[in-house]
Amino acid sequence: MKEKIFSQFQGMIEMTMVVGDLFSDSLANAADLMSDTLLTGGTIFTCGEKSGSVIAKLLCDYLTVGFEIERPGFPALNIHDLCSHTSRQDQYSDILNIHANSNDLLVIASAGNDNHQLLKGIESGIEKGMSVVLLSSANDNRLVDAMGYNDVHISVANFSGQLAVLAQFQIVQCLCSLVDDKIFGGS
Repeated sequence: MKEKIFSQFQGMIEMTMVVGDLFSDSLANAADLMSDTLLTGGTIFTCGEKSGSVIAKLLCDYLTVGFEIERPGFPALNIHDLCSHTSRQDQYSDILNIHANSNDLLVIASAGNDNHQLLKGIESGIEKGMSVVLLSSANDNRLVDAMGYNDVHISVANFSGQLAVLAQFQIVQCLCSLVDDKIFGGS
């Protein structure tokens, strides 16, 4: 039992080191996009499916309520929450078509396998002129291909199961810390 526990935490530590090493440029670019969106009066829309919906909601909560510092809330909306009472085929793209503007940002957290709703969301966001940050997982080739040239892609496809979710969780925390530092000054 102790070996299983040790192995579990060892995997998490190794994953954290890889995320910090591999994604530092992408994290900085995503934080710049997020900060620029907020500083120019835009809104950050988040969405995800399966475990990605939890990651997207967490990001939205951190942006609106605060993360590590006490500060005013940022304009952020979780699309999944906005359409949780509907089951329309293209509900994410419908919300973006109604509420989003070209100076807004779409952050998608995918659990993998090219979810149709997320793909339609990316396509609608790009049609609106929005920037996109994609936290992808395994088999998200269509989502990646739909992104624009200046969008940011962070892939956790090299991790499986709970390590992929944990990587996305740590990425969200890092992004929120970077955004707070950029907007309010940091240590």
